[in-house]
Amino acid sequence: MPEHRPGTPAAFIMLESFLWWDFQDAADWRKWARRWGLARSSSAALPAYDLALAAQRALRQLEAVNNGARPDRKAVEALNRLIGELEIRPEVSPSGSIALSSGGRSAARPVAALLVLALEAMTAGLWHRFKLCRDPACSASFYDASKSGTKIWCSMAVCGSRNKMRRLRQRRKS
Repeated sequence: MPEHRPGTPAAFIMLESFLWWDFQDAADWRKWARRWGLARSSSAALPAYDLALAAQRALRQLEAVNNGARPDRKAVEALNRLIGELEIRPEVSPSGSIALSSGGRSAARPVAALLVLALEAMTAGLWHRFKLCRDPACSASFYDASKSGTKIWCSMAVCGSRNKMRRLRQRRKS
């Protein structure tokens, strides 16, 4: 499954990548953060690694809800705790528009920027399109760009086909 699917709004491609990526270790997170311009130096992203994993875990739980899973109260609490810890808050501009910003510690700015993107997707009414694949062996994150917003598999060619074949075999067995 590719990191990006056609149809993801340009403003949320970095968020899609963050949710999709399975970070192997702090060095992998640092490489990813540098690639997206979230860390100026090689060492700048390292202090945020644990926060990044916590944010990703909570956001993926919310993505699972978008694809039929039961809501996870602990994930919501963790996300709200991170938002408070990173001091993400609305700010009003002179023109009267509202934007989210973070006044949190500089080491955590990469994670704060990602949470701001997630909150903007929620505010824009697009969060329901960020989903986790229903295939338990996969669990890839994807953006559902379909007109109806009802996709449940990250890839019909891989996960959807595999699950349809599994159900067909079960029906034939019974």
